[in-house]
Amino acid sequence: MTNELEVIKEHHDSLPGPGPEVAARAWVLVAQEIEAGGDGNQPARSRQRPARGLLGGGWVLRAGVAVGLAAAVTAGLVLVRGGDGSAPLGTPPASAAELLRSAALVAAREDVRPGPGQYFYIDQKTVTFASGFKSEYTQDVRREVWTSAEDPYEAALTRSTYGKTHVISGRSPEHVQSPGTVEYQRAGQCRQGSLGLPPQAADLPADPDRLLAKIRQDAEGFVRADQRRRGEKDLAQNEIDMRVEKVIGSRLLKLAENPLTPSQTRATVFGALSKMPTATIVPDLTDPAGRRGVGASLKFENPGGWERAELIFEPDTYRFLGYRKWLGRKDGGQAKEIAGGSMAVMGVKVVDSMAEVPKNAGEPMSC
Repeated sequence: MTNELEVIKEHHDSLPGPGPEVAARAWVLVAQEIEAGGDGNQPARSRQRPARGLLGGGWVLRAGVAVGLAAAVTAGLVLVRGGDGSAPLGTPPASAAELLRSAALVAAREDVRPGPGQYFYIDQKTVTFASGFKSEYTQDVRREVWTSAEDPYEAALTRSTYGKTHVISGRSPEHVQSPGTVEYQRAGQCRQGSLGLPPQAADLPADPDRLLAKIRQDAEGFVRADQRRRGEKDLAQNEIDMRVEKVIGSRLLKLAENPLTPSQTRATVFGALSKMPTATIVPDLTDPAGRRGVGASLKFENPGGWERAELIFEPDTYRFLGYRKWLGRKDGGQAKEIAGGSMAVMGVKVVDSMAEVPKNAGEPMSC
């Protein structure tokens, strides 16, 4: 292995450094090559006994594969991984499945872990959606979340700074926070809120196929119980299937969208979403912060219309940027789609303390 590392170093020292986006994309391909266990010409290594060494505890690469990938990383050369239709370095992914699989590899390496007494800090730009009898509107909100890794369900705080409202239909809303209002929400203060990990993140399988199977089983049970509760005895099978698929999609998307979902869980979720038949690629998207990205769109039908979500990633590094949601409605022969909620992840880091809550802070309006 020493000789292989010396060869890599010689290539590294003799080549110009790449830009950060080229390097990030190249390391995605490194991870894909490692995961595949081969170079396109040799059989894959058995996954029962992985060899350890290169790349901080990852798989050990053979000399030929290592040198070729190191050259791609250092020089930014076009690299095509043979045998599976992967896109060349610097070109967009060919499908939503390819994009989501690459995003899963990136998410698995983004492991931010606070130490004792420290906190996750997440800065988000969100657009909330509200629908009432007299109006439909969205409101811009900057949302900051602090949560303890030791006790995320109890030691947590959200600070929301409200922005402008945008009326979609009807009259201007009356009961909304004025632009500039700052609101604090502590863990346990509201029955439902944005604090802490999503409840469904606990005890989930680490394999995408097993995760999908478990969520499908849970969704089928939920839909059957809901059908009994509603007294729906003659519900058509196609509508039952539609409801099951919607529950599966909603649960996976909630896990994917929440910045507090653990990195390994998010990677598994992206892998599961890559297997969804409604996933399509959107080459050019803009997140709520105005950043350009590439997206995976997932659509779920319901009797009165549909819901569609777009997961947005950096185009070269596949880092998760945020999401946008759309609501589709069928009215007679017309179909209309309007913007729902959306979110952009502006930053995730580890900090030593939470924000101070003012003594005169009132109850959050969203409770």
